[in-house]
Amino acid sequence: MTGRSIDIALTHAEAGSDIEEIYENVCTLTSEPELSFNYAATEDLQKWGFSEGCFSCLLQDKKDTIVQVIATYMDREGANIAFEANVDYLKKNGYGNPVKGGKLGESSILLKKKQSDGVTYNLIFFKNNVHAALSAKYKKDKADNVEHIFEIANKIERKIPDII
Repeated sequence: MTGRSIDIALTHAEAGSDIEEIYENVCTLTSEPELSFNYAATEDLQKWGFSEGCFSCLLQDKKDTIVQVIATYMDREGANIAFEANVDYLKKNGYGNPVKGGKLGESSILLKKKQSDGVTYNLIFFKNNVHAALSAKYKKDKADNVEHIFEIANKIERKIPDII
């Protein structure tokens, strides 16, 4: 099994029958030397051993938006450092409050934020050399939203190789 982020990100068919893919972008520091994330500058990504990122946007039932960000690193330590930096960034910048849910990978967190036009969930986890993030914006705050985002995240987790 491969460790490439594009092979780990879910296609619309894998995500569910009511999902359509809006866009997908795959990049490396070679292809985009100025790449950075909210929580990490290019220098951080280089230091942590970032190797590839896959960014895709899915639309569920023409109304709910799901963004996948799958980043692969050279080793587990790089993915762990990126995960910790992301958790700190989300908590410090008002991305919501922690919500109880299932556990994914080696460590995970789910944040929920209610907004005037719906509710946003940010679920991040890391496993081996992969740091995965899902951001879902649901138009309605329903009890099964948490179940849905974990269902998608579990599919991603199962695609991550156990051995690097």
